[in-house]
Amino acid sequence: MSGFILNELLDKLTKRDTSTTRFGSTLELRVATADAKKRMVVYEYEVTEDEIFRGYLDSGWLSTVVDNATDPLIQAIVANPTNSYTTSLTVHTLEPVLAGTRVEIVCRLVQVEGRLLQSTVAFRDAQRKSLVYATGVHTLLYKDVIAGAAKL
Repeated sequence: MSGFILNELLDKLTKRDTSTTRFGSTLELRVATADAKKRMVVYEYEVTEDEIFRGYLDSGWLSTVVDNATDPLIQAIVANPTNSYTTSLTVHTLEPVLAGTRVEIVCRLVQVEGRLLQSTVAFRDAQRKSLVYATGVHTLLYKDVIAGAAKL
């Protein structure tokens, strides 16, 4: 991970600037911690009724959060983030949650191999860290990996 780019990321996170906007969704996540060596960012968020569907975190909301919350980590390691695309974004709801619950959204960049980037996200209870409400995985590839393939 480039030291300069990583320092920019950490400066942004220190200022609590989490303005990652994609597809018309702006998320108001509060940065709790950021650790460059572990390639990890932890956000805090208080769940509202709007994010709950049938007692669980809504999968559409989860997908948006996984995409947006992992962007700062991905942008810190990728020289040209517009030259990459998501190949897979999965979310799994695990435990029921109530409105007003404070969750930690733990994002880790876990794989950087060639042109493949993968990050994981765990939505865990801020008080009871072993209680995980949902998980997600965001996988990206650089576009030039598929050179010669049909244009999408």
